[in-house]
Amino acid sequence: MCPCRGRRRGRRWISEVPAVRCFLPEGCPRTEFLSLTLEELEAVRLVDLLDLDQEDAAFYMGISRKALWNDLMNARNKIAATLVYGMGLRIEGGSFVLRGEESPGDGVELARQQNMQLLEKEIAFLQSRRDLLASRLESLKRSTEADLSA
Repeated sequence: MCPCRGRRRGRRWISEVPAVRCFLPEGCPRTEFLSLTLEELEAVRLVDLLDLDQEDAAFYMGISRKALWNDLMNARNKIAATLVYGMGLRIEGGSFVLRGEESPGDGVELARQQNMQLLEKEIAFLQSRRDLLASRLESLKRSTEADLSA
């Protein structure tokens, strides 16, 4: 009997390959690692970091909502396990296509527009996060100055 059953796993679109691809817990001599695929990382980035709906994230990755949900749940379980049990995390492998490296065809312009929209959402998210952190810093400075003057 063939060990591989069902359909072959489809390729997913990802935006980038991260520069840092290995994370280790501080001061832990253990060398156990869990492996997170690049598509699972992209699913977490789109849904949890950029706060996209699963439907939109699946559309950007070129897969069904169910396939995105499976990738997302696998990634969240792996990330939780590494945090709880103090294991290392490696980001590697998978079946993906980098955005911008698609073969020329009818959908290239549409893919570029979608990529621009995604980048604009990411910039807006980062700006809102920066503003939130700046306001927290400002309130912390004010409370510190009030404590020192009292």
